[in-house]
Amino acid sequence: MELVIGAWGVRNYHTTLEQRAISGATITGGYISMVVAATVMATAGLLLNSAAVVIGSMCVAPFMAPSRAVCIGALFRNGRVFLGGIIKQFFGLLLIGACVSAAITFLLRSCLSGIDITPEILLRAMPSARDVVLSTLIAVSAGAAASLALISQPNIVEHPWGQAIDAVIGVQVAISLIPPAAVIGIGWALGQPEHSWNAFSLLLLNVAALDLVGSVSILAISGVRRRHLELEKSIRGIVAGLLKAVTNFIALGSCVDVTLLGEYEAVVDVRLRCRLGGEIPDILADQIGTEIMASTSCHVDVAVEIISMLSYSSISD
Repeated sequence: MELVIGAWGVRNYHTTLEQRAISGATITGGYISMVVAATVMATAGLLLNSAAVVIGSMCVAPFMAPSRAVCIGALFRNGRVFLGGIIKQFFGLLLIGACVSAAITFLLRSCLSGIDITPEILLRAMPSARDVVLSTLIAVSAGAAASLALISQPNIVEHPWGQAIDAVIGVQVAISLIPPAAVIGIGWALGQPEHSWNAFSLLLLNVAALDLVGSVSILAISGVRRRHLELEKSIRGIVAGLLKAVTNFIALGSCVDVTLLGEYEAVVDVRLRCRLGGEIPDILADQIGTEIMASTSCHVDVAVEIISMLSYSSISD
């Protein structure tokens, strides 16, 4: 059996990874809302000493996307995406998670009796050496699972059902993040700063294990490299430049798909939309292949699908 290193044979694989990372590094209103909801559930579960409720909070915590942004940003050496993922994580965990947890705990303690430290809180606030080691292993395995989903089943990046798999793995990711973040806020509100500090230290350890040890290492070992992304982009740019010379070319709806088969092999599928009556060179596919070979030294199979169409637009430029 031959060992294959790299994710080959998947359309626009590395470009899609980059797009997911960019999206995952962006803070949105939906992200903030989900973090607030997860924090409220986690805080209630911790104060109730209910593991079931804490697990429920993990199901809605949206930390999969920023974690993956950190991982892919590091591999592709994209500093903006890498820092964006880190900022998004800590914005959600500390500025939202810990603060919302502190506010809820303070209000509950002002109105109700029996709001105090529980065993579920102590598990994150006063962890033993065993707890720290096992928590780190959980974080590493969660990060590894997030990356393995992209490598063992690389077609996941181009199918909607991949989001369902991400959601399941996201629960495992949240195990390491949302409970410690909530404990930070609970410790503040209950006047136990040492609990908050311990939970913060555990959170930092888990984030490092999740993002760098688990996620980045697995993708790096699996052969995901920045040069593959650059090759996809170079091929797509070469094709786009040649298409501009086509008479009556319509950019809207035209697309270029690149499927890398190896370090220097690729399949290029071009869907070209043009106005009816436009002249398409018979040797367009040959021109594309020759130019790609000359510019990138990559051997390619090129297929050009031509779609002739009538169009009308009343939208002014």
